[in-house]
Amino acid sequence: MKLYGAELEAAFRLGERFRANAAYVHQNFSVDETGFEEDWTYYLPALLPKNKIKLLARYKVWKEGWLQASSRFVDERKAQKGKELDAYATLDLGFEQKFIFDKTQYSAGIFVNNATGTVYQEQAGYEMPRQVWGMQLGAQF
Repeated sequence: MKLYGAELEAAFRLGERFRANAAYVHQNFSVDETGFEEDWTYYLPALLPKNKIKLLARYKVWKEGWLQASSRFVDERKAQKGKELDAYATLDLGFEQKFIFDKTQYSAGIFVNNATGTVYQEQAGYEMPRQVWGMQLGAQF
């Protein structure tokens, strides 16, 4: 069995306010058939999507206040027991604010994952939630 592919990633910084990352992954495999695989319900390398794309952009709205958008595309792929999973794309949005209080750095953020409500499965038989809303608080000591 041979698993091969390529991964490209780039980071961009345009001025003080805008940052972006982009990543592309291509993977494929080849296997010598021996006859043993005839009774298998699935072959693990065949479950990998051939193409994946991730994009991330951050925009500084004001001092230490960042608006963020990220998106990912996952190509169609096979699933266990001969089923196929469709390709999908998602969009996540969020905002994070950092601040210092009494010499300690804090952060507060809000986010929504899958803002577009895409219906998809990362694993066969398990629907992912339409949206996930959240809030996070952090402290750096």
